[in-house]
Amino acid sequence: MISTQIPSKSMIKRIDVFYTLGEGVIVSADIESKSRPNLTHYTRLVIDPITMKVIKSSCDCEGYTFKHKCWHIRALEDLTSTELRNEIEKARNEMLREEEEIASWGKEEVELYKS
Repeated sequence: MISTQIPSKSMIKRIDVFYTLGEGVIVSADIESKSRPNLTHYTRLVIDPITMKVIKSSCDCEGYTFKHKCWHIRALEDLTSTELRNEIEKARNEMLREEEEIASWGKEEVELYKS
């Protein structure tokens, strides 16, 4: 797993870009609440490594809990299409290399068995 922290924007206190082999590329952030001082919301996007599109999103704010929509998600999505693009691409490439390596683990034994 690779993890990269990006310097934060005004309302964004922390951003991580990493991957998990079971899900894809993850972009997560702690984003300050606009309505409540000193409260941050954990926001998370899962990006499909093939299509590079957001396939899952979540946020622990009330808006997302009740409507499955919030400005925290939109703000993070905006960053993924601009400033985080290079970091997402790095995590994607690392994940694809890792998956190729895992896929090749049994090939040597199969080739030996065929001989």
